[in-house]
Amino acid sequence: MKILHQSPALKDSFLAQVSQKKAENRQATQEALGGGFLGAIGAAMFEFKQVTNQFKGSVGEWGISLLLKSLPDTWVMFNNAVIPTMRSGKFTEIDHLIIGPGGVFLIEVKTWKGSFSAYKDNWKRREGNDWVALSNSPSSQSAYHQKMFQQWISALVSKLPDNCIVAPVVFPVAKWLGTNQCSVPVLHGATALLQMIGESPNCLSDSQVLAIAQAVENLSLPSPTEPKPAPILKKPKPSKPQN
Repeated sequence: MKILHQSPALKDSFLAQVSQKKAENRQATQEALGGGFLGAIGAAMFEFKQVTNQFKGSVGEWGISLLLKSLPDTWVMFNNAVIPTMRSGKFTEIDHLIIGPGGVFLIEVKTWKGSFSAYKDNWKRREGNDWVALSNSPSSQSAYHQKMFQQWISALVSKLPDNCIVAPVVFPVAKWLGTNQCSVPVLHGATALLQMIGESPNCLSDSQVLAIAQAVENLSLPSPTEPKPAPILKKPKPSKPQN
């Protein structure tokens, strides 16, 4: 397995985009509590939760990344890959993007603990004897990544086979997982992920693997549109007096 990297400028731009979104959510939390002392406490709790979730996610992604390195050298991997979306100048991030003879895998890692169920991308978590609906759907998020990547890469690499792009969601530490009719594969544990990749039939040629990897590696920020110069207005010539 070869590890490839994208440009620092692209990563910095995406992180700035994420930071702005977090700041907006933090501000919304503070305003919802009426500002003042309670608002400040709410904003601090929001920030603490964000940092905690980010740390847990990073640990889980690191573990999956180590296991994926066991794949043959015919595969390449990008960690925290940034890809464009349909919105101009906006990007989204994929935990692990791996490309090889068996296809392209956009891997979303969820280090959620506990028991979870999903039916048609509607998720619930077990809390005591009850199942509580979740507002965020991991499978819907991964399906969105798949759609964005499919549209982007198909314009750059022609004649890609159908179904060569897969976007599995992996739960490495969940206690129990039950899903039915989700729009993307949902896997319980890293072993299931490696098995899926290992059993995937070859569908991409060496040249296609190289072309896709280069497209991801060379992705750059769009060039700023230069404003058109204002037209120069000429003064009209004074008309000659008529006799």
